[in-house]
Amino acid sequence: MNFDPHTSESSPITLADLLETRHEDIIHRWMEHLREGLAPGPRSQAELEDHIGEYLWEMTRVLRQHTTSGESSVPEWLPVAREHGGQRLRIGFDVQALVREYHVLRECILDLVKEARVRVTLGEVRALSAFITTSIAEGVAEYLRQRDAVQRLGEERLRALLDQAPAAIFAKDAEGRYLYSNRYQQQLVGRPLEEILGRDDSALFPKALADSLRANDAWVFAGHTCTFEEEVELASGPRTYLSVKFPLHGGEDRPSALGGISTDITARKQSERALREREERFRQLVEGVKDYAIFMLDTEGRIISWNAGAERIKGYTAQEVLGQHLSLFYTPEDVAAGLPGECIQTAATQGYCRTEGVRVRKGGQRFWAEAIITALRDEAGMLHGFSKVTRDISERKRNEQTLRETTQRLQAILDTAVDGIITIDEQGLIQSVNLATTHLFGYAPEELIGQNVSLLMPEPYRSEHDGYMKHYLLTGERKVIGIGREAEGRRKDGSIFPLELTVSETLLPQGRLFTGRVRDITARKRAEQTQAFFLEAGTLLSQSLDVTTTLKKLASLAVRHLCDYCTVDLLGEDGQLHRLEVAARNPAMEEPLYRTRPYPPMVGSNSPMARALANNEALAVPTVTAAWLDAAARNAEHRALLEALDPKSVALVPLVARGRKLGLINLIWTRPHANELAADLEVAKGLADRAAMAIDNARLYQEAQEAIRVREDVVAIVSHDLRNPLNAIALSATLLEREAVSERASRAAYRITAAAERASGMIRDLLDFTQARAGGGIPIHPQPLDFHEQVRRAVEEVRLAWPGRHIDLQASGDGQGEGDEGRLAQVVTNLVGNALQHSPPGTPVRVSTRSMDSSFLLEVHNEGPAISAELLPTLFEPYHRGPEAGAGRGSLGLGLYITQQIVLGHGGTLDVRSTPMDGTTFTVRLPRRPPPKGS
Repeated sequence: MNFDPHTSESSPITLADLLETRHEDIIHRWMEHLREGLAPGPRSQAELEDHIGEYLWEMTRVLRQHTTSGESSVPEWLPVAREHGGQRLRIGFDVQALVREYHVLRECILDLVKEARVRVTLGEVRALSAFITTSIAEGVAEYLRQRDAVQRLGEERLRALLDQAPAAIFAKDAEGRYLYSNRYQQQLVGRPLEEILGRDDSALFPKALADSLRANDAWVFAGHTCTFEEEVELASGPRTYLSVKFPLHGGEDRPSALGGISTDITARKQSERALREREERFRQLVEGVKDYAIFMLDTEGRIISWNAGAERIKGYTAQEVLGQHLSLFYTPEDVAAGLPGECIQTAATQGYCRTEGVRVRKGGQRFWAEAIITALRDEAGMLHGFSKVTRDISERKRNEQTLRETTQRLQAILDTAVDGIITIDEQGLIQSVNLATTHLFGYAPEELIGQNVSLLMPEPYRSEHDGYMKHYLLTGERKVIGIGREAEGRRKDGSIFPLELTVSETLLPQGRLFTGRVRDITARKRAEQTQAFFLEAGTLLSQSLDVTTTLKKLASLAVRHLCDYCTVDLLGEDGQLHRLEVAARNPAMEEPLYRTRPYPPMVGSNSPMARALANNEALAVPTVTAAWLDAAARNAEHRALLEALDPKSVALVPLVARGRKLGLINLIWTRPHANELAADLEVAKGLADRAAMAIDNARLYQEAQEAIRVREDVVAIVSHDLRNPLNAIALSATLLEREAVSERASRAAYRITAAAERASGMIRDLLDFTQARAGGGIPIHPQPLDFHEQVRRAVEEVRLAWPGRHIDLQASGDGQGEGDEGRLAQVVTNLVGNALQHSPPGTPVRVSTRSMDSSFLLEVHNEGPAISAELLPTLFEPYHRGPEAGAGRGSLGLGLYITQQIVLGHGGTLDVRSTPMDGTTFTVRLPRRPPPKGS
């Protein structure tokens, strides 16, 4: 977390700004975490989001108020948090998940702070934490309040419900004492609740009955749920109760109590025998039939019986429907058309009548029904009535309509899909294809349906396919199904192309279907090959800065990846093209191709090559004609050589770098290449761009190396040859100063001496630079010395040259060590002089030295402007001068370079740190004793 305890003077982005601009991102992250495990099962987007949007805006408002006023107060209550707590209770969250939601939200916000690198203040963090803490408290409080209210209401309703139940409901502890008794049991026992609770069966019933009840209870306390028929002698006579008793577990292994429900089944027992015969008659009719309305009609079509299924489907009770005519269930249109009577008549004459149509429920609601009316006759054939069985098929009809619509939509989607989609059966026969498949393979749909899918495959896939299908159906071993792979397809014209194949399997009642998705990846494969080619080309062409080597690699790349022949012509100093490299894919053709080297295109001629270079445009020649060869040839011999090479297609690509024409690449194919030439021309352009850059870099490198060599030769010669005249000038100025006859002559002699000394210093720098660049480094001759004293003497010399500036010098620690006195003085003089030169006149320059265990530290600090970030990387390179360096100081831009070389020669380091606030500090670290030379 980017935590900033202080408030910035600028106006950086605040936490409130981040919440406002990344509002939707925070919600999205929070939702992802909820779906990963916090939510209790699948929930809709709206249910999970709830009030989070409003909550974040409220949080943003509070944080914005804190940023504006500095107050971190949070509202004493948050309605949005209370609403959220209640909503989470309603959709099934537990209170722990509610609390974790807020922690997850806080982590999402902090993660976003870290990613966006926003620096938040301590106040913002406190405000955020207080807001979330208050939200948790409010949400949990509302959650618990509503949950307790629901529980209390549930308990009251349950007690009222149990008291209204027409059965004895009770609970006992492990000792048989009653813990609960509803009103029905109280009436059954004949005692009020207070005389039942806390007593066992022996206090309420005769001993034999109590013992029987106790024995049944024992089974329940053994962990079983049991159903008993219990006979109870009451004052009104014996009654039979069906008792269901079940264990009630607490936290122990064994049940701590039992619950029981006893229903009076005396009347049921008495009527069971009477009902058994009648139920048997209907059992065969309704057994195994679900969701059917089954009822009887008399010979006139009036309803004489009604079952529960009929009541559920039709909506009428038996009392409402018995005696009504069958037409009650038909639409007014069907009744007007006489359809009910027609169905009755058909059943009477043909034995049954099966229909499917719209029927009407109670209340006028219409539904689809399938019905069969069957005539019921006795052995003599006398008609006694009809039975009717009706099934609600509304769901089936809706499904059929949905299926039809889905099929139509699916076909429309498939026909607009970019990928080919093919469905085959277990025998590999094509069942369906979409339009993209016909476009991809060139077949019409009727040419594919019913054909083996191997028709679309080249060898060896075609021969292997049927065997693979049989193997998969026998073993289930998958090679493509559910996995996908790259393969090849065969079009109607016989052409082969790369494709991406994904196959899925569908199990249907009528068998398996396999759906293949086919995507033409020709363009992707070409792009991948082109990318790999460019990567290889960039790598190879960047490995050398030699022009000849670069040209060889260029021609080799072209014939390996693009063409059959390649020639490279570069512009020379004479302004004409020179053929510097040729290459052939077939080694046998290299000698004939090499013989074309004397015939590069003539600049200014009318040859296609010269025109391509002049116009600076790549040129593709799909078909090389005799006329084109005539235009390209310089003479008859050249024409014969071109004829022997048998070119079929040509691409000419200029080499241009930094807007300057370098030459021309000529790519030649010995086979017709018209279809691929446009794509290969684009690749050739990319290759030419990279090659031109590599050639230009090689030439620039050679030119730079030559310029450096010439410059260093000149520096060495000039610096060496200037020493003798400067020595003579300095000696003459010294003599003139001693013998000066006037103050004016003395000042002139002094200026001559100072100028000569500066020139000698510049020559010394040039000689040091030349020696350092030659690879030997600046010579170092270490001797025992006091490091602090050596720095002090050098600073005193600088003070004499800068009498108007203040230089503060501090030293600490043991200064004894080894070093080159002259070179160390040069380091101090350069760094202190540089600090004086680049700092305001009224500011001090601070020099400090201190010793460590095995090293010395020298720091030179000035309060001048900071060194620009663009200048810092090249600060120690030769001939680099800062913009503040004036011409009057005699600077060559070598001081810091030589200083660094001297420090490195002592085995030390030189670093610089420069900021607008702290100024600039150069730090030199030197070992107490330099390493041996050559180590």
